[in-house]
Amino acid sequence: MSTARQLAELHWNEKPLYISEEERYGTYPWLYRAGEFNEHKGHQVLEIGCGTGCDLLQFAKHGAIATGIDVTDRHLEIARSRVGNLAKVIKADARELPFLDESFDYVYSHGVIHHCDEPHLIAREILRILRREGRFNIHVYAKWSYNHFRGLQKLGRDWSRHVENSTMPVYIDLYTGRKLRQLFPGIRLTIRKYEFSHWQPLGRWVDWFLVATGSRVA
Repeated sequence: MSTARQLAELHWNEKPLYISEEERYGTYPWLYRAGEFNEHKGHQVLEIGCGTGCDLLQFAKHGAIATGIDVTDRHLEIARSRVGNLAKVIKADARELPFLDESFDYVYSHGVIHHCDEPHLIAREILRILRREGRFNIHVYAKWSYNHFRGLQKLGRDWSRHVENSTMPVYIDLYTGRKLRQLFPGIRLTIRKYEFSHWQPLGRWVDWFLVATGSRVA
């Protein structure tokens, strides 16, 4: 049986997820604010799972000293082309980051950790490489969401094959606030929910993304 990492590499090497900045932030109008792209000028920023580099580029454009990691060769190739010399792009596994302790001021990850079957190792690495009082911001799929409910209703157990950009298998875990807090014991998390649309009044119950922010304890 393939590991979660192997599935991810096979999935996105076969069909890389490249979209324009306009399409990405049109589809996710909340992401620019939730990701804090324009709030880290001069900070050392790490993006875990930078994909094709769209979010990484935003940090760099706003003056961050930005580094992105990914495990998918095709995504790394596209990301390097996209960001040029504005940011560093490195092949690395988030479960064992190739950085010294306390190297970064801010760690960001959108839509990545739920594809890992050992997320506790990623959480441990995030806290290790963060500077004292450094902050992290992670976005994962929510278990209690309209997308999950409708997927189960329409497709049953096969719903997860229709979530990403192709039907190739990929590991997906779903999160609750409690499950996120268990990844970061002793850390006070702020957790919000977001969805694709601009309209958020029912977001607490139906939205697809859980966004958790927290700080390393000094």
